[in-house]
Amino acid sequence: MIDESAVTLRLWVRRARRFVRWIGTRDRHDRLAMWHLDRLAEALAANGWRIRRRFHVAPATLRVGPTKHAPATEELTATHFGKWVYLTRSSPLPIPCADLADAVTEIEHIIWQRLNKATPTTGPQHEHQP
Repeated sequence: MIDESAVTLRLWVRRARRFVRWIGTRDRHDRLAMWHLDRLAEALAANGWRIRRRFHVAPATLRVGPTKHAPATEELTATHFGKWVYLTRSSPLPIPCADLADAVTEIEHIIWQRLNKATPTTGPQHEHQP
């Protein structure tokens, strides 16, 4: 019989080592960017958006969309330009990180615009000839 406490302890030690290695490889700027993205992810998830954190890539990104296979997903990064801002791929304007509620509203607006553009339009209406 396997002692489950020893297995659990081993798993926690592995996780702790990975965490220390991860902290050592990231600089302060990366960690703060991930913190801002994580705050945004929690707020968007509370509103029902599907979130995928991509913190293993550089720069750390956050992918937001309504469903897993939606055509309108948005990738965001957080960066420091005198103050922390979110940058999106489709919008040229930075969104300030300081006001989280306004940032969530702006990002939802951007995604809804992309969703409306992604929906197929109906073909031209043909007049019925009697």
